[in-house]
Amino acid sequence: MVVRNSPLLYKWVLVCSFLMLSVLIGVLVFNTYRYKDKNFQNYQKQAIEKAYGHYIMNDKLFPGGNGIFGTQLEPYLPELVRLHEQDKVAFGAKRDTVLSSFWQELRNGNSMDTVFSQIVAQEGLDSSLQYSLQFDRLELLLPADGQWFVLYPSGEAEWPVPIAGNLAAPTENNRVLKLSVNAGHEAVYRFSYSLYVDYPNRFARVLQDMLPVFSFSIACILLLVFINYLTYRNWVDQRKEAQLKTEFLNHIRHEFNTPITTILICANSLKEQHSQLQAADVSSMGQIVERQAERLKLYFKQILDSVTIQEQQAQLELVGISGLTEELLQDISLRYADQIAIRIDPLSAERHVWVDPSLYFSILDNLVSNALKFNHRHLPAVDFQWNQEGNRLQLLVEDNGIGIEEKDQKLVFDQFYRSNQAGKTSGLGLGLYYVKTCVSRMDWDIAVGSSKSGGTIFTITINLEERSS
Repeated sequence: MVVRNSPLLYKWVLVCSFLMLSVLIGVLVFNTYRYKDKNFQNYQKQAIEKAYGHYIMNDKLFPGGNGIFGTQLEPYLPELVRLHEQDKVAFGAKRDTVLSSFWQELRNGNSMDTVFSQIVAQEGLDSSLQYSLQFDRLELLLPADGQWFVLYPSGEAEWPVPIAGNLAAPTENNRVLKLSVNAGHEAVYRFSYSLYVDYPNRFARVLQDMLPVFSFSIACILLLVFINYLTYRNWVDQRKEAQLKTEFLNHIRHEFNTPITTILICANSLKEQHSQLQAADVSSMGQIVERQAERLKLYFKQILDSVTIQEQQAQLELVGISGLTEELLQDISLRYADQIAIRIDPLSAERHVWVDPSLYFSILDNLVSNALKFNHRHLPAVDFQWNQEGNRLQLLVEDNGIGIEEKDQKLVFDQFYRSNQAGKTSGLGLGLYYVKTCVSRMDWDIAVGSSKSGGTIFTITINLEERSS
């Protein structure tokens, strides 16, 4: 197998390139999402940070926070410093008690709901915004060594501590600010806390904001799939056409060589043995030459017809189609003599249609020829039957031949195509292609199927709507 001509290779190349580009687009979309998620609320963040800073300019966490720090935390810090130096066990118990009470008082005494509502109204922000105020860290300065000791977080304590708000999922992307504050007189301490603000449906909003990116990405992928499909189908068609042409050339070489060789042998025998040949022998050879010459003539006609039909325009006439069909089939039956039985069921009432009699004759002639050629029965037969459905006429052409396999039925009208069933039967694969082309020239349709008897049935459909010539 030649690698460059392998359909499997092309399929894998297309699939791999599609997957690689899809992954690349996926990475770009994901990075775009991360960027948009990170910068989704820049305007709101800046407005809230500025307004919040104004509200707590001389306070802690929220208006009134200084008082809670002054009564619930700062008075206990000197004792915590002393216990840390003298009694570690008592220090731990005292720390937990102080901080637990401190957190509770911050929650009970916070005014953030009011402050946040005022900020939203003042800045003209979306009323669906939610917030969360969280205490992050608390450290105490130890005078003995001048080092900072972490009071919170410690051990397995919850961290950070939620103070106010109902935002369910605080993240780095929706943090508005993080502040660190140093305070204290008798005992110096510092703490940090964060304010988070976001929409309850942030993910959906970010995706909605990215809708143009998603749409463009999907469009690119679909376009890539479509282009790859067209490219692959075009390559397959070209490869198939090249194979058909190669097979056709090999086949036509054989088909032309046989009659030519036969004629040459007969001519050579007549030339070299004419004195010994009897009249019967000469007559027999003459018949052989005549048959082979007719065969060559038919091949040349098929080739020329298939070439010229592409530029030939239909010469349409308004003719009674049933009578014309009977007339043409009568002429055809005379040519085939007793080789095939041709039967026709005419229309009950004549219908006039636009038709090119010459093209129509070629259609009928080729169908009868095929019915005879691909038939192994003792009495080959082909039946022509008319049906009318509304504004459509259908001519059913059914033979009792070898039939056409279902897998070949969609290909039999292709140029140079010959199914495996054709076997050693002579032909160039142009007959049904010519039939299909003639049918199309007159704006008719043709389809092929299998008959109940195992033969082939062609259905020619004619639209009876008025048309001009």
